[in-house]
Amino acid sequence: MFKYVAFYALSIIFLSFGAARATENCDQYTVMPGDTLRLIAEQYYGARGFSPIIYNANTGLIGPDPNTIEIGMELAIPCRDDMQIPMATGFLTVVEPTEVPQVLPRFLTKSGGSPFLEQDGSGIIPDILAAALRKSGYQYGIEIDNSGAARQLLNTAATDYAAILSFPWILPDCTQSSSLSDISRELCRDFSFSKPLYEITLGLFARAGDPLVSTSSASDFAGKTICVPRFHNDDLLRRSGIFSVVDSVIYQPGFDSCMAGLLTEKFDVIMADYQSLNTFYDPRTESIADIAAFSQKTTIHAIAFRQNPDAMRVLELVDSGLEEILASGEWFGIVTRYLNNRNN
Repeated sequence: MFKYVAFYALSIIFLSFGAARATENCDQYTVMPGDTLRLIAEQYYGARGFSPIIYNANTGLIGPDPNTIEIGMELAIPCRDDMQIPMATGFLTVVEPTEVPQVLPRFLTKSGGSPFLEQDGSGIIPDILAAALRKSGYQYGIEIDNSGAARQLLNTAATDYAAILSFPWILPDCTQSSSLSDISRELCRDFSFSKPLYEITLGLFARAGDPLVSTSSASDFAGKTICVPRFHNDDLLRRSGIFSVVDSVIYQPGFDSCMAGLLTEKFDVIMADYQSLNTFYDPRTESIADIAAFSQKTTIHAIAFRQNPDAMRVLELVDSGLEEILASGEWFGIVTRYLNNRNN
């Protein structure tokens, strides 16, 4: 049976970070076009508010104004608990401002059909983003990507400067480059992530009674077929070693297709988040169970193309507004309203 999964105290994820180790440097960073100390701090420490750590370690190079870093500067990055070393971005091609198309800004979403994003573009994540941006005086509209193709959406956001933000995206572990899908590699290389909008738990699910339910070994998936909804990436399968032993991984537009295939024995396993399955399916009647050894907590974010200065400014507005709606309780009100509506 499913284990019960409630929404988590996102403010803990949002506001808690490891203690600093002040005297040791862990990396050296070359300043790229569009960089600020706040964005560099986000890449290494997970929060832009830690930019003074980098500035204090490089005051002799930067000078008295932390807002005047120059392209090509080599910055020392002090060590900090739980920091991550980002993947190199030095090979990015900079698009000159004259090449930016003169079109109205757009916000892109993946196709819906989850507790987080409805087919009409409403849902928990759009409402959280709208509330955060309202705190900063910014209004926006949504363009739905109805194809359900994550790569099509990603490429649109990456090459079209009118795509201010794209959402919702699950945060990949950019420190584990060998276990990332192609899409996750592109995200780590070209995009910045907002602070967490929501926390979810990813997992693998099989038919109740299948021996896979009790396994903790990737080798037991040899010869199996796994279905992955396009709302998710397959990094969990790659990191656990399952991806390299299964017979095939099938990507479907939504949860319904994967669930139908699991129940008709077309698929042996599906990958999904617990919140979606708890919302749309009753485990007492659907006869499915989680493979508990492979569950993983992660977070949902909006993303901005790093070479788009307008997008990066809006991303900062999202983060600033998110702090306010977490502190005021508005974030919890949005989430509670949707959870109550689903349960009624």
